[in-house]
Amino acid sequence: MAIKKQQMQIATTIAATLRSLAFAGLAGGMIALAAAPAARAQSAEIALANTTQPAEISREYLIKAAILYNFAKFASWPAAAFSNDTAPLRICVIGADPFGPALESLNGKTVRNRALVTALIAKVEDAAACHILFVSASEKDWLGAILDTVSALPILTVADINQFANSGGIIALKEVDDRSRIEVNIGAANLAGLKLSSKLLRLADTVGTQTARTPVSTK
Repeated sequence: MAIKKQQMQIATTIAATLRSLAFAGLAGGMIALAAAPAARAQSAEIALANTTQPAEISREYLIKAAILYNFAKFASWPAAAFSNDTAPLRICVIGADPFGPALESLNGKTVRNRALVTALIAKVEDAAACHILFVSASEKDWLGAILDTVSALPILTVADINQFANSGGIIALKEVDDRSRIEVNIGAANLAGLKLSSKLLRLADTVGTQTARTPVSTK
């Protein structure tokens, strides 16, 4: 019973964190994204202060889960990407899962009448069923193969891997001068058949895919 109570406390805390960041819309989520890392960590620490945690919860990925939710709201997929008008929107992580319970907390939330469903996948072939694909840093050595496989599919690729957008990913999350930034590869989004909101693009740095694929840093 004690473990179940702890799990319920974690779910409640994560839901409150996501509401504060995501339900406020693009502005709330992107303000959190642009905040200095120390300030973001302090905010998350306050939210988690009274919660007994049976496992470590990454404050960074609590926020990034909320950002993925915002990306789902400010991207548009072609109708053919869904089997019907109410089919779920699938958010997938390929490789080691850095999100933990934060990712699971997105399950059941809705975006334009579509329920969000999250999944962890081990093989890039399974990504065909996904609409948002977060590429874990554990996959940086295989990034080229992953992007080559999914680039022409209607999948919004996201990662916090160095040079991700320049390598052909659609949205990269990165730190610049101790502040988080978004990089968007519009050409990669067009190739995938996706449309990104102008509100999102105004807050992003835009990059292009380099002719020779940029080697991924192992740092």
